[in-house]
Amino acid sequence: MIPVLAVSDPEAACAMLARVFGFEPRENGVMMFGNHAISLVKIGNVPGGVLRMPLDHVAFSVTDADRAHLQFMARGGNLARSFTPDGPKDIPEFWDHGVRFVFFDGPDGWPFEFCMKKGVASREGHDHFAIRTADITKTVSALDDMGCRPVAHHRLGSEEKSVEVQFMALGSHMFEVFAEGPFPDVDTDRGWIGLLPS
Repeated sequence: MIPVLAVSDPEAACAMLARVFGFEPRENGVMMFGNHAISLVKIGNVPGGVLRMPLDHVAFSVTDADRAHLQFMARGGNLARSFTPDGPKDIPEFWDHGVRFVFFDGPDGWPFEFCMKKGVASREGHDHFAIRTADITKTVSALDDMGCRPVAHHRLGSEEKSVEVQFMALGSHMFEVFAEGPFPDVDTDRGWIGLLPS
């Protein structure tokens, strides 16, 4: 599946992704990061066949999150203030040995996550599609109807302020569903608007 990012200027967005993050251009607004493709379209130009699914962000696997952070900053990248304003962070609960991740502002400020699973040899490419939802049960049920299977379930934080996170797989694709506010009104024509079959 190929996530679709709707932006104000797809040509400028493609150039920014290549310059800052090392994405490689393909045809028709498709950009590659390792084995992971994304499609950039102009706001309002929804491609035929897209599964409309507003994503919170898209995560890309890197071999070293700290090295990626330094490289992207040196190329003019900006850390995403709402996610990792101070640089890379860890979530020790995820997977067998935890993850280290960093978020950057992508085109039009849409979030791009770059993460590494600790203790696992990885390559650049797909890590997960993330969905922020106020109703995690409903969202997980919709993914289940698509054929996704549950992989992991976590509750992060304290009892007073916890975040529920569920990972679901569809073939080689991973979804991260999380219930953490604020839950803004979703504009289904801008940002990560959905997925195309690959």
